[in-house]
Amino acid sequence: MNLQVLGFLIENESYIESIADQTKVDSGATFGIVKLLLASGGDLGKLSGKQTYHYENVIKPLLENVQCEGPIGMFEDDDGNWVSSCVSGGVIDDESLYQCYLEEDFKCQTCRYDSDHM
Repeated sequence: MNLQVLGFLIENESYIESIADQTKVDSGATFGIVKLLLASGGDLGKLSGKQTYHYENVIKPLLENVQCEGPIGMFEDDDGNWVSSCVSGGVIDDESLYQCYLEEDFKCQTCRYDSDHM
């Protein structure tokens, strides 16, 4: 678990609040769970059933399998769906995730390199 990203999410509430609103869960409770995870070094075993629900539905999507927007960003395909222009699998690696949040630029290492050299 990326504790650096968890710390960032506490300081930048909008990410958690957005997903909490979409999933109709209490963002205040979710913030408490993020603080608990930070204090326990990311130990998921400390979570109760309800807390695990918050983790799985709000926190985990911000930490794992975060989608890369690709070197040219998101675009609409012929069917009207928004898709990524990522050329390397579509998921941001854990090492790049914190930087992505800091810069609000969600690209994997490959797409970040490509966009820097376009």
